Amino acid sequence: MPRRLFAAALLCACAGGAAAEACPARVTVSFPNFPIPPLLLGHDAIVQPPGTLVTWTRNALLRSGCKPVLNFVRRPPNRQLAELELGKIDVLPGFAYSTELPAAMVFPMRGGDIDTGLRIATDLSSFYVRRDDASVQWDGEVLAGARQRVGTSIGGTMEKALADRKGWLLEAAPTPHADLRKLLAGRIDVILESDVVVGPLASTMAVRKLAPPVVVLHRYVPVRRAFQQQYPEFTTRFWLEVCKQSRVSQPALPACK
Repeated sequence: MPRRLFAAALLCACAGGAAAEACPARVTVSFPNFPIPPLLLGHDAIVQPPGTLVTWTRNALLRSGCKPVLNFVRRPPNRQLAELELGKIDVLPGFAYSTELPAAMVFPMRGGDIDTGLRIATDLSSFYVRRDDASVQWDGEVLAGARQRVGTSIGGTMEKALADRKGWLLEAAPTPHADLRKLLAGRIDVILESDVVVGPLASTMAVRKLAPPVVVLHRYVPVRRAFQQQYPEFTTRFWLEVCKQSRVSQPALPACK
């Protein structure tokens, strides 16, 4: 084979190998095992229609330059984190950034900080109390009339920092639903939860929300750190694409970049 043709063939082979290496053959994505309408519908398994979060994620994974086999599973949040650390889950849509989350989870970053421009949703965390309990008050600064234990399943950095500053003792719950059960059973007087998750439930339960909100939550699609390290270009394209997908139904959010 002439030297020039051999060199061209070698270049093609190397380029093809690099392209194949940059694409995951299979991606396992986990969603919570409870409904968060309209983002996520159904329990325990993906249903039809699945919810906008599933649609955004599926479309983005298939439009990021690769064609992996997609495996979607539903898990309780604590099991999601455990399976991520074990390498069984690659992508976790809908999490808010927190330094308390496992080091095995990586979020889109820019200049050493979380890249808020790639958020897929903006949420609020608020205090919720029993509907018939008028003793608990919150004015945006002081939480009065409640025992200092505050139930939460969020575990966010901002929530923890605020609790430390205010002297609240955060009592962790595995899911928002477990937190609600504790509240309704009278085991705690107040819970700090996501409005996207608990807000719709409050209207169907003996629970009410206190104003104003406590913390603004930006939600992202973090991935397993080893996955991002193995497929950095794919992950970067995926984060941008899932952000763009989210804007189809949320045009008020800033443009993805």
